[in-house]
Amino acid sequence: MPQRLETQAREVVAKIYDEHVQKLQVYAQQVLSGQSDGTSASYTLAGNQTLAATTGATPITGVRKGNYTWAAQFTGTSVKLQALGPDGATWLDVATLSAPGIFAGEIRIGANAQLRIYNPNGTSVSGIYSSLS
Repeated sequence: MPQRLETQAREVVAKIYDEHVQKLQVYAQQVLSGQSDGTSASYTLAGNQTLAATTGATPITGVRKGNYTWAAQFTGTSVKLQALGPDGATWLDVATLSAPGIFAGEIRIGANAQLRIYNPNGTSVSGIYSSLS
C-alpha cells in the first residue's frame, strides 16, 4: 500500500509540475513579445484559410484577458468568432461578420481563452484572413 501511495503522489506532483511549466512557457512568450504589462496582445486566427461547411478552424489558446477588435476578410457568406465555453466542450458564438470587415463592437475576452473562426454556412468559406488585436 505505501508504494502505491508513493506512486500516486509522484503522478500528482508530475501533473502539477507540467501544468506550471506550461503556464511559465506562456508567460515567457508574453514577456518576450512585450505583452507582459497587462495590455492586450494580437493574435492571428486565420491566414488564407478555407473552411468547409459548418467547421471551425484550429483554435488558438492562451488568449490574454482584454478588450479586442476583430477583423476578418473572406469569400463566402459569413464567419463567426467563437470561444470555448466553461464546460470545455461547447463553442459559444462571440461575434458574427456577414461581410468582410471589422466587427463594430469591442470584444471582451477572459483570461486564457480559446478562440476559433467558425463557418456556420452550408457551403465553404475561402480566403479567410482574421486577426484579433
